[in-house]
Amino acid sequence: MRVAMILNSFPKISEKFLLNQIIGLIQAGIHVDIYAAHRPDNEIKHELYEKYNVQKYVHYLSIPRSLIKRFLFAPFLFIKLLIINRLAAFEAVRKSKYKTVAANFKLLYFGLAFMGAHYDVVHCHFGVNGLIGSYLKECGFCKALVATFHGSDINTYPKKHGIDVYNTLYNTADLITANTAFTKSKIVANGCKESLIRILPVGLIVDEYAEIDRSQEKEHTILTVGRLEEKKGHRYALEAVAIILRRIPDIQYFIAGDGSLTGELKEYAEKLGISSCVHFLGLATSEHLKELYSKCAVFTLPSITASNGDMEGQGLVLQEAQICGMPVVSTLHNGIPDGVLEGITGFLVPEKNPSALAEKLTFLLENKIFRTKMGKSGKKFVSENYNISLLTDRISSFYREILS
Repeated sequence: MRVAMILNSFPKISEKFLLNQIIGLIQAGIHVDIYAAHRPDNEIKHELYEKYNVQKYVHYLSIPRSLIKRFLFAPFLFIKLLIINRLAAFEAVRKSKYKTVAANFKLLYFGLAFMGAHYDVVHCHFGVNGLIGSYLKECGFCKALVATFHGSDINTYPKKHGIDVYNTLYNTADLITANTAFTKSKIVANGCKESLIRILPVGLIVDEYAEIDRSQEKEHTILTVGRLEEKKGHRYALEAVAIILRRIPDIQYFIAGDGSLTGELKEYAEKLGISSCVHFLGLATSEHLKELYSKCAVFTLPSITASNGDMEGQGLVLQEAQICGMPVVSTLHNGIPDGVLEGITGFLVPEKNPSALAEKLTFLLENKIFRTKMGKSGKKFVSENYNISLLTDRISSFYREILS
């Protein structure tokens, strides 16, 4: 079976779930070629990228990030594609059909990259890349098309680019996967037939966390891993820490990740008077994250619905924390309840409620026996439901189903 994976930047440090799935497919003996529009901006790579020699499967299209540059190159690319494949050239500029990916000239690059290639399945991650897959299928570059939605691609993209932006995808895809039941409901509400959709969470390589040793856990420590963006809810975690500080004066809060709100959140920590106990770590390597998962007592991801409507997808870091034996505290938000067993592996509180967040975090910080019990339950839950080898079996069966 030959599969082409369509991605944006790869391997992005914040999208380890893509790397996990690709490694799972490779280990299952499926021939995978990765077509990435861009190289990642940051040079930090997950150690798994090197360990499994994933770079040998990647084809970079080096599409200019500047729309002006793409516009300038477009006539040359169109003529070049027209000489090779007339259908692919004219399909590539059909804005009414392929919407944004035709309007921003991406299809010209993908059409040229796929010349002479043919795959059993083109699998596109993120809905907008599914439109690229629709183009590739219409041009005869594959037998079947799978598109995977992760969250923001359905929560905000149709609002910005039109509720009909995915109509072509819904009409050409053989299968659509959603990471959570909530994401699936949003896709159905957008006009996709429910029968076309399967729920398939993103997973992790369980063996990667086998060496995590929680015996050196530090009391009164909290960890968050996530981009410093509005939907991650860092602001409310800081407010919760300010509340906890009144009861636990030696509290320490570690935040791994970077983003557009870095400066604003640092200023807010100072305003709250907690800057001495809040540690902004920036982007962290896999090894550094494992150290944090080993030593911090409790994990929190207080995700919210952002002002632009963006929401958390699945929040794979919650499963990472659980497989490492950490109890988690998160929010009743989007698909997060799918991946946390309330009262068993963690607690879920309402969005934007720092008091409720502080209450649950304080309870866990002061109850080591309960933390340990929750941690053991979390390891079992994630091993049984988010192990990439099990999820690879499911996606492989989906491929066989649509090819039969």
